[in-house]
Amino acid sequence: MVHTIGKSLVEKSSNMFQVLVVLCVVVCCNLTSAFAQEADILIADFEESSFSKWQQEGYAFRKGPANIKYKNTYKIKGFRGKGFASSYMDKSLKHVGSLKSPEFLVERDYINLLLGGSPFVNDAGVKLLVDGKEVLSIAAVKGYNLNETSIPVKKYKGQKAQILIYDKSPGYWGLILVDHIVQSNKKIGYEPLVLPINITEKLLIFPVAKFGTARQMDIKVDDVIIHSISVCLAMKDEDVAWWGYLDMSDMIGKKAIIALEAKVNSNIQKMIQCSAEPRLLQLQHFDKFRPQFHFSQLQGWNNDPNGMVYYDGKYHLFWQCNPLGTSWGNMYWGHASSPDLIEWTEHKRALRSGGGKGLPLNMRHDSMATGACFSGSGNIDHNNSLGLNTAEKKTLLLFNSDMNAGIAIFSSQDGINFKRWMKQYPLGLSGRDAKVVYHKPTQQWIAVSCLDNKQHGKHYPIFTSKDLQSWELKQNFLDMHECPEFLELAIDGDKNNKKWVLMEANGKYFVGDFNGEKFIPDTKEKQTTIISGSCYAGQCFSNTPDGRAVYIAWAGFDTDNTVFNQGFTIPMDLCLKTVDGGKVHLYANPVYEIKKLRRKIEIDTSTIELNKNVKVYALALAGDLYDICLSIEKKGSPKSFSLKIQNMEMTYDFESQRFDDHHVPMKGGKVTLRILVDRPTIEFFMADGYAYKLHERKNLSGSHLNKITFSAEVSGTDKVLINNFKVYPMKSILKKNGE
Repeated sequence: MVHTIGKSLVEKSSNMFQVLVVLCVVVCCNLTSAFAQEADILIADFEESSFSKWQQEGYAFRKGPANIKYKNTYKIKGFRGKGFASSYMDKSLKHVGSLKSPEFLVERDYINLLLGGSPFVNDAGVKLLVDGKEVLSIAAVKGYNLNETSIPVKKYKGQKAQILIYDKSPGYWGLILVDHIVQSNKKIGYEPLVLPINITEKLLIFPVAKFGTARQMDIKVDDVIIHSISVCLAMKDEDVAWWGYLDMSDMIGKKAIIALEAKVNSNIQKMIQCSAEPRLLQLQHFDKFRPQFHFSQLQGWNNDPNGMVYYDGKYHLFWQCNPLGTSWGNMYWGHASSPDLIEWTEHKRALRSGGGKGLPLNMRHDSMATGACFSGSGNIDHNNSLGLNTAEKKTLLLFNSDMNAGIAIFSSQDGINFKRWMKQYPLGLSGRDAKVVYHKPTQQWIAVSCLDNKQHGKHYPIFTSKDLQSWELKQNFLDMHECPEFLELAIDGDKNNKKWVLMEANGKYFVGDFNGEKFIPDTKEKQTTIISGSCYAGQCFSNTPDGRAVYIAWAGFDTDNTVFNQGFTIPMDLCLKTVDGGKVHLYANPVYEIKKLRRKIEIDTSTIELNKNVKVYALALAGDLYDICLSIEKKGSPKSFSLKIQNMEMTYDFESQRFDDHHVPMKGGKVTLRILVDRPTIEFFMADGYAYKLHERKNLSGSHLNKITFSAEVSGTDKVLINNFKVYPMKSILKKNGE
């Protein structure tokens, strides 16, 4: 009986095994069949040296795909393998043309590809041809990054199709970048997302991607646009480069609606959050590119300083910035203040890039322009022109260049929160970048803007107004470009003897007279103090105590895509001095306040002599932040003197009295140097401030400068003396743990 039962069990087990085998075979066959049906079908990956069977017209795509070398040259990202189709050429004018694929049968729901380039479908893009007829066309999201993109083609299944890649524009931005075209049943790329979020803290924080293409994001509260900005968001945790923020402090307790484009199956809904403070992945002082005793914004790109004004006991610095990116774009106005030009407090951004033309002013945030917020100036409403002053306080005014409207006013009673002056938006002034000053002798406002037209070319229109509302053009001052500065200064410290300085963005300027209507320069040629190419778009604080002229410019150095990019010069005191021949020259020197950042002196040497026997002299340096002072004196007829710090070297020619290509005169056979060495920059103040030049400091892999080297080209009894050589290590203005 036991044997029979055992046999029965064996037979049953055998039968069950046979059934399982059959089931496994059936399931595997079905899975294999399903996989075969869903597998992507490659149309093109552009890995060959030519376009093979593709039909080519014109010369936009050259003779074959672009390659790795091409990618490194133009920083193109996001393609696969070694090659991709590209019509990009680094020229203002270029060839046009197209690529047409061989015919293929539509067998999947989507055609997926990697796509970058122009956002204008009439200029460049990708077309789908079905049975020889165009059925749709798409353009890229603007940029040099190739993004995953899906074209829905389900309704064309079973029909013959072709892909047409085209570039119709000879201009710089008519370009297309394409790679890895496949048929697929899987949707990829981006799709619209509407995300409601309750505002519980003053900031919304956003994950910024390591690289990619910026896409539009709008934030509304009660149907009013609060922020309208372009940003490349990280869609998963591992893609986060840093966390950016936007201010929502006046919206706490309300519900915001965020409209953006999200990657298919992304996690972005959970990554955007409210926060009381910015989220930092590392503290500021750990960033090897972060200036240590110059001001730098916490996050994002900066360029021109704007709206600089002394108000309520503090210096207020504004600047153009990109809050959610480390490249140029969006153009908000950042804001920081300081009681002493050394210690800075960064505030919420003062002005916001706009929601576009056609959107009524009352449908956008009070601090929002129509377009990008370009350069401008700041001042105090001295004579209550707008009627906003109170018994306790005058109104702070910002004159902003709204690039979709014109020059406009934003006002503040607390120095932090700004509102558009809506009675007249814009003001009606032509041009942009207006520097607005109050002219006491004539009791009127002066506005100097910049304009480029056929009649006058690049020039500065000069306007006057009694009330900041009605403006009259008084003069077109020719051959000037961008970001004017216009200020009056005493000559040789004599307040009874003054001249006006009219400066353009590159630092070149005229000294002359101004009668309240017209500026008359003393010379026909522009003068130079701030050496062109070293910094840009500087301006001075308005309304300063005792009429002090404090100047800050944009220091354009690349921080290699860290959490911030670019910076500013050290604040400088400007003054006018008479030089040989009676000419009046502008001098620039670091503000005296920075001396309080000096630590105990590291090197103090009265004289170092360079002669035919000792032509090179080097000294070791212990740190990397310095204020260095010295004087160079010639004895006899030495030919030249050179100074080298890290990777930067400057040479002074004694005969021509030039530092490199720049005239720097000696006085009594001597020329002074003051050198400020911060982490990303080295600044030179030459001949007591007669000339200034900024160098970008590279090779920051180490924390020390290692040494400073002097050398001279001398012979015979000639000598070069380095006198009063003093080296002060500098304190950082950044706060560390526990400070």
